[in-house]
Amino acid sequence: MSVDQHIALALRKERILLQCARQREQLAQYGAWLKKPCAVGDKLVSAGHYAKAHPWSVGVAVGVAALLGRRYVFRVARYSWLAWRAWRFVDGWVRSAGLDTGLINRLKK
Repeated sequence: MSVDQHIALALRKERILLQCARQREQLAQYGAWLKKPCAVGDKLVSAGHYAKAHPWSVGVAVGVAALLGRRYVFRVARYSWLAWRAWRFVDGWVRSAGLDTGLINRLKK
């Protein structure tokens, strides 16, 4: 092969690599809307794995639901969900503000 052929092959390879990068970007943009549904699916699958690994927790949840009744179960579930979301918000805020390291270090001493 001559030098000109090597240069032509290198240029062709570079064009192909750039085209692949553009196509990868397009695919990422096309599939961006699937990110949240896939995350929900992953959470459901992990919840199923947890329930399979810890069947007693499912039994306890069903027993509590049977004792409380439908109306109270939904009320407790709603308050639990709100409390969990509030905890996540406060925890994120504390971590982003950098307040968690000082508290943890004080508790360890």
